[in-house]
Amino acid sequence: MNADLTISTLSFKTIYSDQSGSLRREVSRGINTPTELLIKHQDYVDSATKLPGKRHLTRFDYYVNASGNIVVPISIYSVAAVPTDVNITAAMVDSINQMLNNLLFAATGNTSGLNLNNAISVAGEQ
Repeated sequence: MNADLTISTLSFKTIYSDQSGSLRREVSRGINTPTELLIKHQDYVDSATKLPGKRHLTRFDYYVNASGNIVVPISIYSVAAVPTDVNITAAMVDSINQMLNNLLFAATGNTSGLNLNNAISVAGEQ
């Protein structure tokens, strides 16, 4: 993966990238209200199946000035827990990621996209 990333026309610059994960920051709205992208990976063992695996975290924190001039983050993140097994393929993980994308968003030409992001994340619908 590239050290610096452009996402939705925003330039995220690498703050750190090491074995614990990486942090990228975009500051076009100001140094006190950045948008940050955190990516981390963690080994785990499933308590029920006892299979080892790896958790993959992708997290955006969008800092805003709230009432009382307090800076707070709006956080959106995804965790993929993938057991380590020869029968589990990258295509399976990609398929599940696409299901989440289709649930939340509609894109031009994507007839599977339900565009329920606001209904879930803003209106709190189930």
